[in-house]
Amino acid sequence: MLHTGTDIQKLVNLLGGWPPHFDDVEKAHGESLLRYLKRDGLIDEPVFGQVVRYAIHRAAFDRLSVMIVDEGFDACEGNFMSGLSQQRAAHENRLAVLERDLLGTPYMRAKQGQSTQTSFMGLLDEPTSEEATSGGKVVTPFRPLTRKRGPS
Repeated sequence: MLHTGTDIQKLVNLLGGWPPHFDDVEKAHGESLLRYLKRDGLIDEPVFGQVVRYAIHRAAFDRLSVMIVDEGFDACEGNFMSGLSQQRAAHENRLAVLERDLLGTPYMRAKQGQSTQTSFMGLLDEPTSEEATSGGKVVTPFRPLTRKRGPS
């Protein structure tokens, strides 16, 4: 199923919108990840917060990469990384954690015995007149993942 820009914009609006400091680069990174997560049915409010952080770090990583290429070197005296390379490495480390959390979500939810479809995704489809009058859909609140504890 192809997602149009209006689908993604509707989803972003339902989730609270992009932060005011986002420019087109951050929005593009966030929207690309949202398309993937929407296709798999893995969007809810906490996941959107992670998508926003991912977009910020990804845009900063890309900007620093261009600056490092323009700088022409990756190491300083004594084989230490330049300041820009250190900043880029910090963003790369943060991106790895966020990607593992976001893209590993189906496995983690299945491991916890939860459905991969979140209750929020059901709200994207407009209810029919019968469902609207009879209260056909029930939305359950978000439940964070918890570890199973063994006997104490």
